[in-house]
Amino acid sequence: MTNLLWTFQNRVTHLQPSLLLTLAAVTIAAGLFVWLGGLGFKKIAFVVIGVFFGAFCTLFSSGTNLFLAAAIIGICAMLALTLQETFLVLIASALAALIGYSILVRPYFRPSGNILAVIRQLTIGVPYYNWPILLALTALPFAIISWPSASALFSSAAGATLILAGTTMALLNFGYPAVSYMTTRQDIYIAIIALATILGTIAQLWLLPKISTLFVAAKAKVEKVKAKKGDTGATAKTITWRTA
Repeated sequence: MTNLLWTFQNRVTHLQPSLLLTLAAVTIAAGLFVWLGGLGFKKIAFVVIGVFFGAFCTLFSSGTNLFLAAAIIGICAMLALTLQETFLVLIASALAALIGYSILVRPYFRPSGNILAVIRQLTIGVPYYNWPILLALTALPFAIISWPSASALFSSAAGATLILAGTTMALLNFGYPAVSYMTTRQDIYIAIIALATILGTIAQLWLLPKISTLFVAAKAKVEKVKAKKGDTGATAKTITWRTA
């Protein structure tokens, strides 16, 4: 994870200050939108997630040209729109595997060009009980995909990550190397993302449905008034904030 953060900082610091600040503002706005589950615009939220995920992938691809970057972003956006929650689960699973690998496996061996030495270190040097833990971390997102609140949880986590990325770019624009502090106090930033994810999930599951109920009730009253005036044919529809 530390290498990813430094790579992210090195890529964005080469951008023009005006462009970097614009990207920071757009990323934070997109993060707030996704953090609340797209405020009901579910398909748009997943397209936004796909676009930014593809954009971040291009940042870590050395030598990526404009056409290839556009292709990666377009493919990720289409996959996110098609797979929706499954796309978030795949991202979460890959991230969990990466974090688990860096903690459970990477400290126990030094990668080398000798494939036999690598295999030996992985099979003998790494404690055997770390492999089931790594497998469980990787499979955990798939295990909770059927949970009714999984979509709210994953979208809140994605939104919180985008907000953090946008804030990092904004700080870099003003000369504050946030990544240097993040790498030394990773526990604080992990706690911040976790807290933001919990708050976003609660808002999606409790606050926004209440607001949606008020809008539906108001719409029903308007339709009732229209029906009394002879404007028949308008039937009330059951609308929730997540059905867009």
